[in-house]
Amino acid sequence: MKQYRPKLITFGTSLFCEKARWALDWHGIDYQEVGWPPGLHQILAKRCGAKATTLPILLDGETVIQGSGAIIDWADQRAQERGRELTLADARKIEKRADDVIGVHVRRLAYAEMLPKYPHLAKPGLFQNVSRAHQAIGNMMWPVTRRAMMKMYDITPTAASESRLELEAELDWLDNKLADDRSYLVEDRFSRADLTVASLLAPFACPEEIPAFREGTFPDALIADSKRWRRRPVMQWVTEQYEAHRAPTRHAAESLHD
Repeated sequence: MKQYRPKLITFGTSLFCEKARWALDWHGIDYQEVGWPPGLHQILAKRCGAKATTLPILLDGETVIQGSGAIIDWADQRAQERGRELTLADARKIEKRADDVIGVHVRRLAYAEMLPKYPHLAKPGLFQNVSRAHQAIGNMMWPVTRRAMMKMYDITPTAASESRLELEAELDWLDNKLADDRSYLVEDRFSRADLTVASLLAPFACPEEIPAFREGTFPDALIADSKRWRRRPVMQWVTEQYEAHRAPTRHAAESLHD
């Protein structure tokens, strides 16, 4: 009898999808990853019973778990090993700050540099693990989807510079927090705070465990950001978190996204 595996619905190399993927992998939970193309994902999310249209979504039988934080909660509850919870008392505060600032502005910066002039560079990551039928529909929808994404993420002529400033401030905050040579952001062990910050900064830290961020094709401006920021202590810390807690992922692939 074939054992049921939960389905993780993703946008390929989405930052928030990597966060959920890492949590499931870290807990040793077997799952099937399925990609949905942007645009079409809104229809498919409603069909599966999700309350919103954002990804990632985890389908566990009739249960729909939506959002990377909720998926971490589910994984913590599902994990059988004691002492392996990702949730610590103060970890959610840092997780929320990282989601709301780092995640939002890494995504906005990437889209601001790609969608207006280089949409072909954004598309591979967005369409990763997508079925042929869904890819065909997603391709037809892509011109409209691209315009909708630019509006949704406020991709204006000043968006890239605005998001860089926001990220610089957060990187300063994290560098200061790590200045005492701590290994982890909360207490003395790996938590959802570390997983979140590392996941959301991975496109610029370029850890070896995620080959897509090292081997993908990106605009020169994003490459320059990565080279400049990789010298920061927090980016060195991100690569250390990946080395220590993230095995090379079978789900990694082709681009930079959310």
